[in-house]
Amino acid sequence: MSDAQAHYTQDEINEIIRRALSEPAARERALSHAELIEIAAEAGIEREAVERATTELAQARTQDQARQVAAHELAAERAVQLKRFASSAVSYSVLNVFLYFIATRFTGGTWYVWPLLGSGALLALQLRHVIFPYDKVLRQRRREEKQRERERRRAARAAWKHKFIEGSDAVTQGAREFETAVQSGVTALLKIAAHKLQDHVERHERRRDR
Repeated sequence: MSDAQAHYTQDEINEIIRRALSEPAARERALSHAELIEIAAEAGIEREAVERATTELAQARTQDQARQVAAHELAAERAVQLKRFASSAVSYSVLNVFLYFIATRFTGGTWYVWPLLGSGALLALQLRHVIFPYDKVLRQRRREEKQRERERRRAARAAWKHKFIEGSDAVTQGAREFETAVQSGVTALLKIAAHKLQDHVERHERRRDR
């Protein structure tokens, strides 16, 4: 059977496209969304199916990125907590050895056990944060969200204040323009009144001369 007479099922078409796109030449360039839809249409794949697939791919990428970010945050927080745990373990060890030496050499008794138990409890709590750093990460996220919310509110207040100042300036400018217009109108009226008064005086003088 020649290639011109060959027929392929939908699964075979999808596999052919997948293999063609996995070739080195195809991997070197990225396809645009329009090109992908055009290729799919030539392969008999409906546009709606391609749109659903691209949407699902975008959601999967977003979820993968979110998981990667979360894993990175957990690893970073675990490293910080492990460093704190190691530092505390060294400090508590030195302190308890010193207390044990004081108790056995000078005071006697077993009172050094209580500081040892207290420091052990504190180390257990720190070890819990090393093994389960989720609560630390969640608190950090809450703090960051609160900080972003404060910044957003601060920016909103600044924008409102700027808009209010601009509005006040516009009102002030409008009042000044109105006052200027009123003064110009009053000046024009005074000039007209003065001119009419001068005409009246001149007519009265001409009548008197007659």
